[in-house]
Amino acid sequence: MKTRLIYLFSITASLLFTSCSDDDNVVDTEAPEISIMEPHDEEEIAPGGEIHFEALFTDDVELASYKVEIHNAFDDHTHASTKNEEHNDNPWSYSEVFTIEPGNTNFEALQHIPVPSEIKGEHISEGPYHFGVFVTDAAGNESQAFFEIHIEEEHDEDEDDHEH
Repeated sequence: MKTRLIYLFSITASLLFTSCSDDDNVVDTEAPEISIMEPHDEEEIAPGGEIHFEALFTDDVELASYKVEIHNAFDDHTHASTKNEEHNDNPWSYSEVFTIEPGNTNFEALQHIPVPSEIKGEHISEGPYHFGVFVTDAAGNESQAFFEIHIEEEHDEDEDDHEH
């Protein structure tokens, strides 16, 4: 019985020493930072064109991944132009996650995101879209940034509202 108590005491003591030494490790609670160079807020992109995305991500310990998400921002409002109203039922969206090589505390993201002119044979909806960027560090802390871009054809002020 005495041997059993000494054994249990030894196990308990070793667990306590192990857990105490783990407390010396600093837990990463700081979220990474995002600095977006392109596109710019309110930038206009034509259907069939591309979005040039450039951003710098930084973290105090280690970066893990980033995600780019684009979705419509129509929010049930309508536009004066008949052309836009005809296409509001075919919004485009984009979402992709990119892994950052382990060990990086700074990472420059460069992407060229094609914007389709059509989806399933129909013109995509023109108008405001939300552009979101999420970055996650190795500890799971996340930061995000959102702004608005406009996907629309360039229209001359003299142009008729007739379709070509």
